[in-house]
Amino acid sequence: MAAGRREDIANVLRQRIFSGLHLGTLRLEDRLPSARDLAEELDVDRRVVLAAYRVLEKEGLVELRERSGIYLRRTPQLAAGGGGGVPGAASLYVDVALRAIGQGIPVPELTDSLHASLRTLRLRAACMECNDDQIDALCVELRTDYGLDTVGVNTEELASRPAAEQLARADLLVTTTFHAGEVREVAAELGKSWVAAAPRTDVFAEIMRLLPAGPLYFVVTDPRFAEKLRKIYAQSSHAGNLRVVVLADDDPGAAAHVPPGAPVYITGRARERLAASGSSPLLERVTPEVRVFSRESAREILEFIVRANTAVTKGK
Repeated sequence: MAAGRREDIANVLRQRIFSGLHLGTLRLEDRLPSARDLAEELDVDRRVVLAAYRVLEKEGLVELRERSGIYLRRTPQLAAGGGGGVPGAASLYVDVALRAIGQGIPVPELTDSLHASLRTLRLRAACMECNDDQIDALCVELRTDYGLDTVGVNTEELASRPAAEQLARADLLVTTTFHAGEVREVAAELGKSWVAAAPRTDVFAEIMRLLPAGPLYFVVTDPRFAEKLRKIYAQSSHAGNLRVVVLADDDPGAAAHVPPGAPVYITGRARERLAASGSSPLLERVTPEVRVFSRESAREILEFIVRANTAVTKGK
């Protein structure tokens, strides 16, 4: 059995689990598809699927119950899919320390160097998008995961004086691939570093997989994002199943139109609005989506942070 094939299937299953939790199609302790059913769907040997499930069992995501089936664990580790704590944090720290020692860097020197490389400067990122939902998502992730100060800038208002002032004060311009062209020009004019963040694709892929089955809902706060979503999924022959609910400032109750069993994606900004309005059944059955950036985009951001901090520490 090829280990690479097992890992490929494990990645598919892992992404489906995380996406299902984010969309409300999976809940803790739900029974998962059998190895036989998945083998038929994915056109692989049943033993490969079972081996992939065992990889997820070691990660603490699923539980294989003899003569009963495969179940999502009561308290799965969700960090790889965007929530919860970091699985195996202690093991991660040991691995980093061992790699450092192997390259001749003592542990005390490593800890000082990490802090200097990541936290010497207080860096500021301008999060640039055409709608408030995506601006908020970019800002939240850059603050929480990378420790950057953030400000939102709407790409439709780049010619305004407030936007120009915010961009002039920023160290890094961050947008999505949709506005890469505009932001590239602004960055070149201002002499700023910039990143066009490619979003994680697992939720997108799961939505495309689920659309043929029936209505799938997005709950957002900005009508401009609603229109953008319709354009993104227009390529699907089942685009008519996409339903977007926009929560107005004075009408968070619009989310009640989402049927109890339907898959639903809630933006961070919409989640805050629902939480502020009181309890909502949606918040109880949908896991928050935390991380926006793909692994490649995360590396770009971290490389910028390290370069900026290292340049300062070397100059001291």
